[in-house]
Amino acid sequence: MSSMPARQISEAPLSRILEIAQGLISYPSVTGRELHVMEYVDRLLKRMGWRTERWQIPNESRFNVFATPTSAMPRVVFTTHLDVVPAPERLFMPEVSGGFLRGRGACDAKGVAAVMIQAAEALRVQGRKDIGLLFVVEEETESAGAQAAVPMLRERNIQFIVNGEPTDGKLVAAQKGILAGRVSARGKACHSGYPELGIDANAFLIELGHTLRSISYGEHPVLGKATINVGLLQGGSAGNIISPKGELSFWIRAVGPASSLRDRVSSAIREVAARFAGIETATTITIESDPVELLVLPGFETTVFCGGSDVAFYVQSGARCLMFGPGSLLLAHTDDERIALPQLSEAFEAYQRIYHAIGQL
Repeated sequence: MSSMPARQISEAPLSRILEIAQGLISYPSVTGRELHVMEYVDRLLKRMGWRTERWQIPNESRFNVFATPTSAMPRVVFTTHLDVVPAPERLFMPEVSGGFLRGRGACDAKGVAAVMIQAAEALRVQGRKDIGLLFVVEEETESAGAQAAVPMLRERNIQFIVNGEPTDGKLVAAQKGILAGRVSARGKACHSGYPELGIDANAFLIELGHTLRSISYGEHPVLGKATINVGLLQGGSAGNIISPKGELSFWIRAVGPASSLRDRVSSAIREVAARFAGIETATTITIESDPVELLVLPGFETTVFCGGSDVAFYVQSGARCLMFGPGSLLLAHTDDERIALPQLSEAFEAYQRIYHAIGQL
């Protein structure tokens, strides 16, 4: 680390944070369509004097953006994602009102990104050369951006990664794991007046959803209970036709090894399928990550993160990982997504304090 005073903290330039955040929010970067927002952040950082690299996602035109003050590799990297979940068009027109920044990504995680940029810039201006920034795509679905970044981070021997998510201004001590997947069913269509002549894929999937929700997936003294969400159920062709096909998607927030839950899911599918003669099923696991314990620092309040995040993959890079951010996860993915202005200012200082505290390790 630099020999400069360890506790030099810059005051929050809130207007600049809001300018960057609103610029980011104005790009409707729904997962899979992040190209323009990544080009924007690349240009922004270059104008600020950062050296940037575009880390390509394999076999795609999308890329992550990695930035450093110099050609030397940083010891500490601040990172978050710039993709968002779908939203009404109005949420991509950011506004500041009633003491809040509002819009899709205000807290998850474009507001976080704006604070990270300004905190890292403050450190760079102080002469700190061992700080880096990484902005990635596709956190909201399968973490393709983070997974592609892991070998790059490992190759550059990054020692600490600070992942940004809305954590209410607390360091995350542990994050739940995920077992997510899709179950497709193929039955046989027939006139709904004679259901005995068909095989009802929708009926199978509805019963499977109830069965999956009734299972206990475990409990942990710190992480609490594992939970399941049957978030997508679709199928059929018309109300008066026995459904010939359909699909169900589930997300289990795991508190133990995610792989151990596979057997419970598979057993439930077999059990329900046995009651539907002739039904054909196929299961695809889309995400499997274990719970992770993260680095915490003295002087910071801690919490448990029940959502998923890219940190589940960053731990594979060999770096010691932390997670922190302003805003509430309870407001993410809602039509009233917002973040309080004082939280942005507080996080600006907190990220600098985290950097300095890491310097003592």
